[in-house]
Amino acid sequence: MNIEATRTYYENMLLTDLCDCNYCQNYIKEIKKTYPLVANYLEGIGVNIEKPFETMPLEPDNNKIEYIAAQYVVFGDFKKFKETIISNVSIQIAKSHPCIDINEKHFVIEISPIILNWVYN
Repeated sequence: MNIEATRTYYENMLLTDLCDCNYCQNYIKEIKKTYPLVANYLEGIGVNIEKPFETMPLEPDNNKIEYIAAQYVVFGDFKKFKETIISNVSIQIAKSHPCIDINEKHFVIEISPIILNWVYN
């Protein structure tokens, strides 16, 4: 993994680069405070948990929303990445993901499941 390249990628990402739908905005607002240990782990590999590449939400129910998964771009060789579980959240290499236009060596990880407060009622 290339932690510095990953960190630079997220530092250069603007908030306007992120999806502005309510599902994604809810994720961005709630994820770090709900899963601080996952956020710390991802930060250690250069990933900003508040800047997902992709989210996969279900419909809100009783002021909660489940995201089947959220995905993040990581630069470097995936062979050095170790899958883990933190706070009942699996962190693993994504088996499938949308196409991304990056020419440097990279891979996509996903975290799941995620259950957050739904704040867009």
